[in-house]
Amino acid sequence: MARRVAPDLIMLDVRTLLVPLVLTAILSAVALCLVNRQNLPVPGVARWAIGHVFGAIGMIFSAARDVLPDILGIVASNALIVLALVFLLAGFEQFVGRRSWVRAGLVLAGLVTATLAYFTYIQPSIVARVMVMSLASALLCGGMALTLLRPGPSPVLVRQICGIVNLALSLFYVVRFYVASGETFTDYFTGATFIVGVHLFGFVHQLVLAFTQLILISEWLNADLKRQASIDPLTGALNRRAFTFLAGKSLSRSERSNHSLSVLLCDLDHFKRVNDTRGHAFGDQVLCRFASVVLSALRVEDSFCRYGGEEFVTLLPDTGPEEAVAVAERLRRAYEVEASALGINGTVSVGVAYFISGDTLESLIGRADLALYQAKTAGRNCTILARDDAGIAFVPAREVLFPA
Repeated sequence: MARRVAPDLIMLDVRTLLVPLVLTAILSAVALCLVNRQNLPVPGVARWAIGHVFGAIGMIFSAARDVLPDILGIVASNALIVLALVFLLAGFEQFVGRRSWVRAGLVLAGLVTATLAYFTYIQPSIVARVMVMSLASALLCGGMALTLLRPGPSPVLVRQICGIVNLALSLFYVVRFYVASGETFTDYFTGATFIVGVHLFGFVHQLVLAFTQLILISEWLNADLKRQASIDPLTGALNRRAFTFLAGKSLSRSERSNHSLSVLLCDLDHFKRVNDTRGHAFGDQVLCRFASVVLSALRVEDSFCRYGGEEFVTLLPDTGPEEAVAVAERLRRAYEVEASALGINGTVSVGVAYFISGDTLESLIGRADLALYQAKTAGRNCTILARDDAGIAFVPAREVLFPA
């Protein structure tokens, strides 16, 4: 038995609801295309723009289905809407840095298109088409919800709001699937209450997507500017300004809570000779390779900075002198292997110092610098610890790690 259609909802003209949907999609696409034309490196923007373009064209075809052939007004319009969701999902996946399932989404769009053609020409059924679109939309909106609600880049609140809206829409499409199976109607625009509900919810979804994407772009650009202001562009290590800020916080914590803290000052041996004989481009490659070795070995809480030229400094919170020397030795040996892969006999000398109550960053690095000088004097390619026992004493790594 057919369900009774609510009169108040049916009085809303679906084509009228499509107008703000189309306009919002077009404005979103234009805004995203303008962002993309600026060559801003925001991930996902191009896919979002493509998604909104597909959505706008699909909804225009749908609104004009009375004057268009079925291949455009029914099959193509719905296929484009599915493609829009596929590219919107792919854009969010790219934005948060997760694996993109765009190829699987294109396969899904192809299957949906073929199924819609079957239920349009071979076995005409509006109910079947609504059910097919409901399942596809539920799957893709659910994918967006899962992508956005997982831990990822800031801003968290914005992603969560958009994720919750997509989750609600996915559940709505699941309900729509079951409700549509009991509906009997012959005209898409006037035949079922849920058709009006779908477009009302779709308009809310479109607005949330538009605002979310613009906010995410703005926040990403702000974060990127902060990152550029704190990162050495060549090596990816912190610059001195950012390192000084983070190190100051670590020193205050160590002073206040009596936590251990150590610093490594590293200098690439004979680096000037590498620059002179192999060129500055190759020298840059050596610096990047060393930075890569260190960054891959450090913990999240450690800070690594390009201190100047071929000198690098590493701050190790909650790390005593023996542990710091062990870290320095691992880095020294790892870099030797990497340098050999580049075809050079590259080594690094390391000076190690540990925090003493009353230390400033300058005094701590100053002791590490003295230890580094001792390492250079001792023949390079070694680690020396500056031990402050009523006057600075310098201890080679082997004596720290393997005391007699």
